[in-house]
Amino acid sequence: MNQTEYEEKIKSLEEEIKVMKERYRILAETTPALLFEYHPEEDTMIFFYNFPENKKKREIPNYREFVKENPLVHPSHIQEFMNVLLKASMTPLRGEIEYLSKVSTGEFQWHRTYYSSISDEQGKVISVLGRIHNIHQSATVQREMMHRVETDFLTGLYNKGAAIEKVDKWLKANPTSEAHMIMIDIDNFKNINDLYGHSRGDDVLKEVARLIQSCFEDESITARFGGDEFIAFVTDETIGCIENKVDSFMHKLALEITFLSQRVQCSIGIASRVSKYDEFEDMFNRADDAMYHAKRAGKNRYFVNKNKENFRNGGSSNGI
Repeated sequence: MNQTEYEEKIKSLEEEIKVMKERYRILAETTPALLFEYHPEEDTMIFFYNFPENKKKREIPNYREFVKENPLVHPSHIQEFMNVLLKASMTPLRGEIEYLSKVSTGEFQWHRTYYSSISDEQGKVISVLGRIHNIHQSATVQREMMHRVETDFLTGLYNKGAAIEKVDKWLKANPTSEAHMIMIDIDNFKNINDLYGHSRGDDVLKEVARLIQSCFEDESITARFGGDEFIAFVTDETIGCIENKVDSFMHKLALEITFLSQRVQCSIGIASRVSKYDEFEDMFNRADDAMYHAKRAGKNRYFVNKNKENFRNGGSSNGI
């Protein structure tokens, strides 16, 4: 490349940068959003506020350290947020991300960020530009609608369809992690409905659901599978821990539901993941077999399905 060609190339690049800056200026002046410009080499974030009551500019040096000490993004979303920013700083990318971010009132609200990497002639990212929109109202409505679709109206647990989808999704995303399926069936529930009425039967179902939620952590997938059947899908726990939780649940069930003249009891089947190819149906069927084994053995107990036809009596709550 001779001197003339070099000068023409430089002039062309300057014109492109000028046009790009003009486009960005127009966007900044016409978009009611929080705009940002991140410079990876300096680790500097610049926010441009473009709201009727706020037209300020804020520059934050040492941004990666700043976000660790100042939780502007919700703790459960900060890792994903920073991963996206760092990837866009290393490789030219364009995309969007939704996350919870703190607003002026101090609460966390849903935001959507659109971002785009700007690179030089050699392909090196020199900045990441983007705009942040508050989508809290629409996101909240959408999540409320999704919650209604996924939730059993009586107990507040997931319904059958949602449980199957979420368990299968987790199994595919975590092919080598430990997981356990727990199948819970209330003993003699038809007699409860017949003796006390369906309203009281509904109260029992709601109390059983409450105890399931209290005995199995928030990370577990708990669902009313139909009628008086429930499931709990628990991950990253040993079978010993699972049995302790089941023991605790059975004892609480017998002691805490006191509005009937008889104790509420249940039969439970437990099945652990045996293969990375296990799907919901595989684990559910093994847990279901173990639960019916508990029924045939006298109810008010749980069995562990160690493999296809090898059941182990885990115990009962008869001692209460």
